[in-house]
Amino acid sequence: MKKQPKTVRKRTKRSKPKDLTGRRFGKWVVVNYAGAKVILYKGRKYYNRLWLCRCDCGMQKNVFKSNLIAKLSTQCRQCSGEKRRKMRTKSYLLWYRLKRSRLLCEKWHNYEAFIKDIGDPPSNDARLWRYNNNKPHSPGNTYWLTFKESPNRPQMRAYLKDQAIIGNKILIKIRKAKTRDEMIRCMVAARKAGHTFDLIGLAAGLSRQRVNIIINKHMGK
Repeated sequence: MKKQPKTVRKRTKRSKPKDLTGRRFGKWVVVNYAGAKVILYKGRKYYNRLWLCRCDCGMQKNVFKSNLIAKLSTQCRQCSGEKRRKMRTKSYLLWYRLKRSRLLCEKWHNYEAFIKDIGDPPSNDARLWRYNNNKPHSPGNTYWLTFKESPNRPQMRAYLKDQAIIGNKILIKIRKAKTRDEMIRCMVAARKAGHTFDLIGLAAGLSRQRVNIIINKHMGK
C-alpha cells in the first residue's frame, strides 16, 4: 500500500483582537488596546492581550483580557482595599449575618440600600431590634438600640451581667473551674466578696436557688 502524504497545516495569521473599547467589567472601563504579552507555560509560549482600563476612581492600569472576561479583575487595588475595610465594619458583618439567616426584606439584600436606610450603629454595644418580630427587618420596622438605653429587657440584663463577669477575676475563676470542689470554693469566695446570687449563678451556669443552697450549705448557715 502506498503511504499517504502527510498533510501540512498552513500557519494562519493571528486574528485581530476583538475590540473591547468602552466595555465595562465591574469598575473597569476599557479605554484602548495596549498590546500583547508573551507568557511561558510548560515550555510553550502563549500570547495574552492587554487592555488599558480606567477604574471608577480614576486610576488606569493594563489588565489581561483573560482576567477581564473571567472577572478575576474588576477594580483597582485601592478600591478593593476599601471594600475589604468595609467588610470588616460592624454594620457589614451584622448585615451579612441577617442576610444569611433570611431576616431581611428584599430591598435590604443590597448593603448600600441597607446602610442608607438604617445608618451606622451609634455605639459598639448597639443592636438591631424590630418593632414587630413576626416581620423581617425592613424600613420602619428596624431600629438601633443600645443596652444602656433599655436595660430592662431580659437579653440586655444578661448582657450587662456577662460584662460584669468579664471584668471580675473571682467570677472568671468560677467559669474556668475544672472540678466541682474548685467551683464551690470560688462561689463561696465570690459571695464573701459581696457578689449577688444572680451573678454567681450566671458565671456557674446554675439557677439562683441552686446557688443559694450550695453557698449556704458550705458557709455553715
